[in-house]
Amino acid sequence: MSNDAAPAVSDGHKDAWSALGRQGYALTGDRSIGLPGKFRPNFSQTYFNDWTLRHDQGDWPEDRLRARDVIHYQWHDDRLNLQRHEAITITDRAGISGKREHARVELLADPQARDLIHAFLRLVPPGRRQTDGTFGVNLFRTFTNVVTKPHRDNEEFIIIYVLDRIGEGAETYLYAPADVTQDGDVKAPPVLRQQLDPGDIIIFEDRVFKHGATPLIDPAGGTARRDVLVCTVDYHDTYLAGQLSASGGSVLSAFWRVS
Repeated sequence: MSNDAAPAVSDGHKDAWSALGRQGYALTGDRSIGLPGKFRPNFSQTYFNDWTLRHDQGDWPEDRLRARDVIHYQWHDDRLNLQRHEAITITDRAGISGKREHARVELLADPQARDLIHAFLRLVPPGRRQTDGTFGVNLFRTFTNVVTKPHRDNEEFIIIYVLDRIGEGAETYLYAPADVTQDGDVKAPPVLRQQLDPGDIIIFEDRVFKHGATPLIDPAGGTARRDVLVCTVDYHDTYLAGQLSASGGSVLSAFWRVS
């Protein structure tokens, strides 16, 4: 568990809070929110490899490789505490029905990953933060299709961070929900359509948009690839509804007794 002093808030965080309040989404970058220049290559080398990522039966797109972690976080004023959440199950998300279990990566054992989670959770405006919540971190490597159609993940906020890309395409888009049919057909131009380059980050309110990305385009004589983190600031009910600590008290009170 981490119990770190509150860092100074970056201008990138403040700008993101302002943009989220105005338009429901914000574009920023890893350096703007305080991550060091060496972060991206170090993180990619550590996690985007054959022994961390895997393809799971029934996952889509069919050539996507992935891993996942879920962090239980709690705010106390501007201090953020993190601990491992036991469950990482995904249920009825991104158009895939049922419960899914994916490869787990233990991010909190890694100081660089912990710094990333702190920086990402601080993108949520102070007035919108849950005192007690969970944060899903999905590592995706894709080669062709990024997603199948515009969709929601049915969580509170989504954060997308591109670590690497070979080739073109993979343009992130946000649509007003009324402009997308149940089958995924679009009836109007997107609110946003932008290719995110390595280092770029977008955060948006999931309920306000349906999101996705266009297919990757191979470079001449090569194969396209995109490495990305897709993180969810979950609703409380996703993992914590009715959950009690082993002593019978609330999770919140148990957490702070051991902090």
